[in-house]
Amino acid sequence: MIRTIEYTNGIVRMIDQTRLPVEEIYIECLDYKSVSDAIRNMLIRGAPAIGVAAAMGVSLGANKINADSYKSFLLEFQQICEELAGSRPTAVNLFWAINRMKKVTKDNNDKTVDEIKKNTQGRSDKNMERRYSHK
Repeated sequence: MIRTIEYTNGIVRMIDQTRLPVEEIYIECLDYKSVSDAIRNMLIRGAPAIGVAAAMGVSLGANKINADSYKSFLLEFQQICEELAGSRPTAVNLFWAINRMKKVTKDNNDKTVDEIKKNTQGRSDKNMERRYSHK
């Protein structure tokens, strides 16, 4: 099965839906800003896919934060969430996903920064499973 979007090895890879059905082109997002741009420019479409992209973008950004405390991590994390939220301000699934990622971070405030990063990755994976599972 061809996935609309996936997150592996620190890269969010998605189908450029503006090129369908003529071409099947994938773009690779190496940072959360490129995920935000993809959402804003409608390269990824559909409520579930937008939500998954937002969660993956948050996780991608979180994994690149260089912080030694929860407090300093949270400051950068909030900026990432704000930027992604601004990419499609009316997309309900986008905000649902961002809020889930914020909850994971808040619920893990007693963990190390590395553990928080792992947990955001896990949450973005769960969002993917939840949105695209046909079981």
